[in-house]
Amino acid sequence: MKRILILFVAISVFGACSKDETSGREAERMELDRMKQEIKDRISQVPCDNQEEWVVMELGSKACGGPQEYIAYPTELDEEDIDDLIEEYTQKEKDFNKKYNIVSDCRAVAKPTGVTCEDGKPKLIFPQVN
Repeated sequence: MKRILILFVAISVFGACSKDETSGREAERMELDRMKQEIKDRISQVPCDNQEEWVVMELGSKACGGPQEYIAYPTELDEEDIDDLIEEYTQKEKDFNKKYNIVSDCRAVAKPTGVTCEDGKPKLIFPQVN
């Protein structure tokens, strides 16, 4: 009977730890999603009228390295502030991937060659593939 009680306690403790890790992971993922949305919301407030006033930056981190994507933002935003926010998000995602042993595809994301404006929104320009 004592062994059954010990086994029950061990299973309960293990289950609680696993559940805490999952809820911690979900909370961190939600925070990353919130940060990414904040970045995109700030950028979307500025219409794209002149592509010369927009720059491209890596956003996020794949588990096996490299960016998740590229994002364009206007230089009229406080560049240092938006750069810092993008870099913070990217570093936190890199840390998250390492902490939780996240697996992703290792396909390289094409780097844009520039930005163009279409209907007031930035559109990334990618090299032509033959």
